[in-house]
Amino acid sequence: MRVDYHVHTHFSCDCTYSMEDMCRAAIAAGVSQIAFCEHEEHNPGDECYHTLNHDAYWRELRRCRDLFAGQLTIRAGIEISEPHRYAAHIEPTLAAYPWDYVLGSLHWLDEQTNTLRPEFSTRFGPGRWRDSFRAYFREMQRMAGSGDFDVVAHFDYPARYFKAPPGETYDITEFEAEIRPALQALVARGKGIEINTGSLRKGRPDPCPPPIVARWFRDMGGQILALGSDAHRPQDITAGLAQASEIARAAGFTHIATFERRRPVLVSFTQA
Repeated sequence: MRVDYHVHTHFSCDCTYSMEDMCRAAIAAGVSQIAFCEHEEHNPGDECYHTLNHDAYWRELRRCRDLFAGQLTIRAGIEISEPHRYAAHIEPTLAAYPWDYVLGSLHWLDEQTNTLRPEFSTRFGPGRWRDSFRAYFREMQRMAGSGDFDVVAHFDYPARYFKAPPGETYDITEFEAEIRPALQALVARGKGIEINTGSLRKGRPDPCPPPIVARWFRDMGGQILALGSDAHRPQDITAGLAQASEIARAAGFTHIATFERRRPVLVSFTQA
């Protein structure tokens, strides 16, 4: 796979590798186009709260574009959590720089409940983890309907680390009634989803989201599908993207989405 549209660098609080390190790894992996999507968090409880230095990020991105000109197309991205809740905060940031690509993430179910922490699955009481996922996808409906972003990142993000109680299994089809309205809102607004392969490196059987969601999205008229490794280390760039590509094809997609100045450019799989 020659396109990876979800990569982090040390400008994200949970990554220690430089942008130059990641660029060199991408070139070595045969990548032709990469999008650096650093964490933009506005919930004070998040470890990445207001840690992204936009000016420094842009200086380094421009330096790397010059350094690797002709070898790698570098897209300027940002991963904004809960863009529907923090519109007043993110509008100036999005207006101040010529971003290529904006991911919308749902890392917090509400102001107090982080979706990766144990309290997510018990938010509505012991054993009621399904209610937590239903609430998550209902919140996704709200984000899909109004957030300023281009593509939803890791659609069922809480599943990445979730462990169902003994004898029970997380099955995303149980939440189809909550998911379809979110997908329909994305289709109506011309927004997309990504197949994020980071969960595969956490021992999960499926990427985020599982293949069925890509099929639902396509059947509902969705056209914009991006592929991202969610790499935080050089060795993880493009990891799992060949599998993601096959999932996309099986769902009926003939192209994947790339972006320039926030405008989607659909690229055939033979070119990607």
